[in-house]
Amino acid sequence: MFGDTIPMEFIGGSKDGDVINAKNVPDYYEIQFNSEFTEVYERQNSEPPFIYAQIGYAKKESWR
Repeated sequence: MFGDTIPMEFIGGSKDGDVINAKNVPDYYEIQFNSEFTEVYERQNSEPPFIYAQIGYAKKESWR
């Protein structure tokens, strides 16, 4: 249904304790950490509120 959002809570990393509302809940969620790295979070459950735990960092790749 248009306009419905789902709560997502973050554990660990720079977003520890943050709660956002989203329209979809992917298995993995990436957040830009700085100009070189993104933080990677993994969904921990299958019922709202959805919990995402930080599992690491990924270096941004340059394709140029």
